[in-house]
Amino acid sequence: MDESSPSPAAGESDSPQSGIALWLAILASGLLVGGLSVAFHAGLDFALRQREQLTFWAKPLGAAGALLLVAVCAIAVGLAVWMTGRFAPLAAGSGIQHVEGVERGVVKLWPLSVVWVKFVGGILGIGGGLVLGREGPTVQMGASLAEHLGARFGLSSAARRNLLVVGAGAGLAGAFNAPLAGTLFVVEELKCPLHPAIYLGTLLASVVTDLCCRFWLGQAPELALPRELPPPLLMLAPVVLVGALGGVIGVIFNAVLMRALVLMDRCKQRVPAWMLGVAMGVVLGGVAWFVPALPGGGVVFAARVLDGGISTAAALWLLPLSFVLTIGSYAIGAPGGIFAPLLVLGALLGLLFHGAWLAVLPAPTAAMPVLAAAAMAALFAGVVRAPLTGAVLLVEMTGSYAIVLPLILASLAAYAVAEALGNPPIYESLLQRELRRLQAST
Repeated sequence: MDESSPSPAAGESDSPQSGIALWLAILASGLLVGGLSVAFHAGLDFALRQREQLTFWAKPLGAAGALLLVAVCAIAVGLAVWMTGRFAPLAAGSGIQHVEGVERGVVKLWPLSVVWVKFVGGILGIGGGLVLGREGPTVQMGASLAEHLGARFGLSSAARRNLLVVGAGAGLAGAFNAPLAGTLFVVEELKCPLHPAIYLGTLLASVVTDLCCRFWLGQAPELALPRELPPPLLMLAPVVLVGALGGVIGVIFNAVLMRALVLMDRCKQRVPAWMLGVAMGVVLGGVAWFVPALPGGGVVFAARVLDGGISTAAALWLLPLSFVLTIGSYAIGAPGGIFAPLLVLGALLGLLFHGAWLAVLPAPTAAMPVLAAAAMAALFAGVVRAPLTGAVLLVEMTGSYAIVLPLILASLAAYAVAEALGNPPIYESLLQRELRRLQAST
């Protein structure tokens, strides 16, 4: 697939045989992305467990143990940044903007080497403490494998571009056990046409991927709520308010992240990228010594907030700390996404909002998990500008349909505020940045 290839008509096929080949390729893509997602989950979980065990083992050693933990994190993050810059620069960050660019036909498809760099670099970086999510790697790896699989099936460039977005949706489903969110992501974020070859194909591949993940990794919700609610209707007012606040913070997050990328580019002109990665690893190792659950993928920490394991007082400093670490982790140039860190930021925001609300008016005990989940969806909508995807993602991750109305209201409020403030969606900004860099290099 090259830059000059025409924009495809969704579901285009030359014959019944090519149509059958497309659906077989979609099914095979789901299996392939499912296997890859399971392997990435397993590798990342292993790396995170090893870091946690190292922290536990090193604690009795005092300063020597702290230095050991910091050194391990610094080496892991530095290696992740080095191998990304050396072998596949397009593997840096989320990769979702690259999928959007290829789907629109404005950038070329990345080389297949991105897959192994994304896989290994993601495990090293996130395992070493980078506050990034696993969904960025699984989305880009899934899109890449599905597109190359289409070439193996002898499909046209139009059909392969359809497979690209199918694989991306399946990759999101594999990251969070969320097949519906994966399908909506393709339509809402990648802005693909509503054609059966795309949305039904993505749904099929996402379900197959999800089945693979559930078979090997289990079916328990990653963000199980303390109880099946449903929340009282009087809670919808604070839900809308926390949604609007999520929209404001989402705009701030986008602006700070884009500025941080500019500053990091300037730093990389003076200092080797791997050295900056080592420095970031030192910081993250220090944080991991005091707050072991915060560095890394983030979903486990968000679950602790929902379970009431984090106090409001702690959230006062954990929220800005997590914000800064997420920005720094993404800007450093290692593989990893921002969805999972946004869940942590949203959960902490909801916890703080609940504390502020209690200081003014009484609220039911179940209010905190609802506000935390609503703030997660709101921050996602404010940053990504995909409110329906965010709401459905939280429903699937919590396993609670009872909170769907608060999630939708918070997402819509965040979306409206972010749009009113005139800030573009984060992946649009990242894609435009990539296009400017490509133009400057030609």
